[in-house]
Amino acid sequence: MEIRLISDTALADSAFDIIISGLKPSSPYRLEMTLLNYYNINAPMNLSRRIPWRASGLYDSDQQGCIRLSQAACQSGSYRGQYPMGLFFNSRPDKIKKTSLPSCLEDISLDERFDVLLEVFEGKRKLGELRFPRYYQLPHIRWQDVSFSQAKARLFYPEKAHNFPAIVVLSGSDGRIEKAQNIAQLLASHGFVTMALSYFGLEGTAPYLDRIDLAVVEEAATYLATRSDVDSSRLGLYGRSKGAEMALCVAAYLPDYFQCLVLNSPSCAVMEGLKSFRNSGHSSWVYQGKALPYTHFSLKDFIKSRLLRRPFISYCKDSLIPVDSIKANVLLIGSERDEVWPAADSIKRIEAAWNQHQRPLYHLESLLLKNSGHMLSIAFQPNNRYKKIAWPEFLADSQKSWQATLDFFKNYL
Repeated sequence: MEIRLISDTALADSAFDIIISGLKPSSPYRLEMTLLNYYNINAPMNLSRRIPWRASGLYDSDQQGCIRLSQAACQSGSYRGQYPMGLFFNSRPDKIKKTSLPSCLEDISLDERFDVLLEVFEGKRKLGELRFPRYYQLPHIRWQDVSFSQAKARLFYPEKAHNFPAIVVLSGSDGRIEKAQNIAQLLASHGFVTMALSYFGLEGTAPYLDRIDLAVVEEAATYLATRSDVDSSRLGLYGRSKGAEMALCVAAYLPDYFQCLVLNSPSCAVMEGLKSFRNSGHSSWVYQGKALPYTHFSLKDFIKSRLLRRPFISYCKDSLIPVDSIKANVLLIGSERDEVWPAADSIKRIEAAWNQHQRPLYHLESLLLKNSGHMLSIAFQPNNRYKKIAWPEFLADSQKSWQATLDFFKNYL
C-alpha cells in the first residue's frame, strides 16, 4: 500500500489531496485524520492546542484498489458525500480543554505549523499512515515583537525582503493578538511584510474595547514606513469585524497612510464600545483626543432583531463613518446571513456613500456571500459555529473570501 500527498503548496490556507493505492478493489476502508498541535482561528482562544482534532470516514476503494480523497464519497463517519477537503474541514477537537491566556505578548505562543496525520484501517487493522506539515508561516518568514505607546504588535517578514508591500492586521472584539497573528502569518507567507496589531486586551494596551485612539494604527504605519524591507508607498490595512470598523475609521480620518483596505464583516458606523461583555457607555474610538460619535446599544433594536431573526441596527446619523474622505482601494467582504451585526447592510451603505462621489483614482469592490456567517476567516479551517448552514457551502464561502483577500492585496498593493 502507498499513501501519496498531492499539494501545490504546504500552506495551511490551500487545499491538498491524498491518494491511497495498493488496496483491495471495491472494498471498504476507514480513514482517520488527526490534526496535531493545531491552532484554529475559529475556535475559542482558550482552547488548549495540545488537544488533537480528529475526523474519520468509511470509504470504498475503486476497481483499481485506490481511494482519492477528493473523488471518493465518504459513506459514513464525520461527514457523508464527495467533497474535497471534507475530512479536514470536519475535524473536531477530541475534547474541550481550556487553558489560561497569558497577558504578556512575549508569553503568547507562535504556531508556525501543525501536522496532519492520515491513518488507513481495514477493519481494526492499521495498514499504514502518512504524516505531513501544513504551515501558517513558511520557514523563510521571520518575526519579531514590537511595542508601541498604546499597542503591541508582531511583525512578520520574508527573509531578505526589500521594498515589499506591507499590511497591518486588526482583529475583532476578541482583542489580544492570536487571531490577527494567524492571518498576518499567512499573508506574510504570500509575499508581504505584515504586522498583527493588538490594540486592547494585552498588558501595555487598553484593557477593553473602549475609546481606543486611532493613533495606535497611525503609529504602526509610521513604523512600517521607516523599514528598509517595506515600500512606504504600498501600505495595506486588513480588518475583521470590529477591526474592520476601526480600519474604516482610520482610512476616513487618517487618509494618507494606507493605499489598500480589505474589510471583512465591517460596520458602516462607529458603534458603542465594550467592557468585557457589556456596553461601555462610550464610543469605541477616539481621534485627536475626541471620542467619535457612535450608535448606542438599543434595547428596541435588540428586540426587533429577535423578532426578525436577524441583526438590526438603527444607526445614529452622526456615527456613520465618512467614507468620502478615503483615499484607498477598498474591498468589502460580508455575509448576508451575518448573525452578529448586519454586515451586508453596512456594505450596501458604504457602497452608496462611496458612489455619491466620483472616485476615478480609487476602486471599491464588494463580495457578498450567501452561505456563511460573521466568522469568515482563513480558507479550509474547520468551523462548527454554524448549525443551520450546510458546511460544504460555508467551506466554499471561506475559500471565496480568503482568495478575494489575497487577490485584492496582490492587485492593489
